[in-house]
Amino acid sequence: MRLRKRGLLVAGAMAVLLLAAAACSDVSSSSSSAASGSGEVPDNSGTTINFSVSPWQGSAANVAIAQKLLEDQLGYTVETTDIDEYAQFPALANGDLDATLEVWPSGHAKDYKKYIESGNGVVDGGLLGVTGQIGWWIPTYLLTDHPELATWEGIKGNEAMFQSSESGDAGQLLDGDPSYVTFDQNIADNLGLNLKVVYAGSEAAELTELKTAYNAQKPILMYFWTPHWAQEKYDLTMVELPEVTPECEQAAADGTDAYACAYPQDDLYKAFNQDLQTKAPAAFAFLSAMSWTNDDQNVVALGINDGQDPATAAQDWIDQNPDVWQPWVDAGLAALS
Repeated sequence: MRLRKRGLLVAGAMAVLLLAAAACSDVSSSSSSAASGSGEVPDNSGTTINFSVSPWQGSAANVAIAQKLLEDQLGYTVETTDIDEYAQFPALANGDLDATLEVWPSGHAKDYKKYIESGNGVVDGGLLGVTGQIGWWIPTYLLTDHPELATWEGIKGNEAMFQSSESGDAGQLLDGDPSYVTFDQNIADNLGLNLKVVYAGSEAAELTELKTAYNAQKPILMYFWTPHWAQEKYDLTMVELPEVTPECEQAAADGTDAYACAYPQDDLYKAFNQDLQTKAPAAFAFLSAMSWTNDDQNVVALGINDGQDPATAAQDWIDQNPDVWQPWVDAGLAALS
């Protein structure tokens, strides 16, 4: 705030300065007042919280919301680190990262056992509130002429429909980022499907291939997931794979090649460095309380996809949803009292 000197009496000048000081005490750029109700934001700027950001837009959306509120409402300094989902666990354990806000448990049973259950530097931060589902997806228009493609048995014998220059004699099963936790080649091989996993390279590249195929009404078989804003833009159907069995769960936990089932439904959870509660009690309490829905995440992720700066996309959601995030901030403030 810029203060202007005026030719006023000393008493008037003091009044202006006091009012200015009161106005500047609210460091938030948000239209929302500080959550404490007094308009004051705690000064935690000497403590830096470092989040992992996995290579998909849902993860970026989680972090954008947490960063904006921790900075504007609880006064922390926040940094982010782009990292794949495998590498984040050792980084959490050694303190290079303080928190990850989106872990898909179906792919991290070994990590949960090694780092969390065994007390090896990481603690469970509670559920995010978002329910995920990974699977094989096709455009629904394919079912008009080939209703059998709704199940894996129907894909068997029709694999050539999905052939590409990169898949050779096999049908192409398009995956996204090579760092994602997937069982797709194992599933295909163990079910006797002539499919070859081909990596698009990133979420954005996979979405580009989906858009191209969809606009041309051509076949595409792809690894994909919910929640995702693309489910609203494109009419997609998840292929029915065999139900998850204890044997598949064990194969996933052991990291063997025996997986031959659908992906289980994932209740996404958060994970923190074990020292976060001591280092930043208000941030720990805030992040533990943080919980939102698939629809909430999709709104912010779509804004980021459409070119908004993550902080702007986050602020738009924050302005519209104080009833959702206020309890998270209240939990953080309570930890300081």
